[in-house]
Amino acid sequence: MATAPRVQILQKSKLGFSSLFVLFTFFLAGCGFQLKGTPGDLDSSSLTGTEVVLISRQPRGELTTALRAQLRLQGAVLSEETSEGLVLRLGEERFQQRNLSLTAQARAAEVELTMMASLAVNQGAVELIMNTDAQVVRQFLNDPLNVVGKTEELRLLREEMREDLAAQMIRRITHSLGN
Repeated sequence: MATAPRVQILQKSKLGFSSLFVLFTFFLAGCGFQLKGTPGDLDSSSLTGTEVVLISRQPRGELTTALRAQLRLQGAVLSEETSEGLVLRLGEERFQQRNLSLTAQARAAEVELTMMASLAVNQGAVELIMNTDAQVVRQFLNDPLNVVGKTEELRLLREEMREDLAAQMIRRITHSLGN
């Protein structure tokens, strides 16, 4: 007989937890929360089927490759010439390092990494995005005792920064198409 009230309590707590979870989900969806980079993030002005010409100062550069991949991911059709599609002009990738703090031996302990590139977008005769810079900033802790690990970490950080910069450019383009 003692197990019957326990079962009822467990059923009530499961029901309460389920309803609380559903309520939380509705509140989260109602406030407009979306994970960055999800397909819903770019629904309003998707690039699907849009013809895009990518003109780059570094045609074989890693940023150009990352931007091409992002454009394809969004459904854009890359071409050599277009009359009514988008013309995207990508400037050179620039990378800067700046020391934020020093160790007692006057070596860099913390470094700020900045990657930037200029971007301009035209659609026919209409200039959607004037020549503007997009940039990504990261901070990096420098371990002077681990030179090999530091070099590899810096390489991975630069790769991540390139991907983030390309994604930022895509968001700017889709936003300008929506307005």
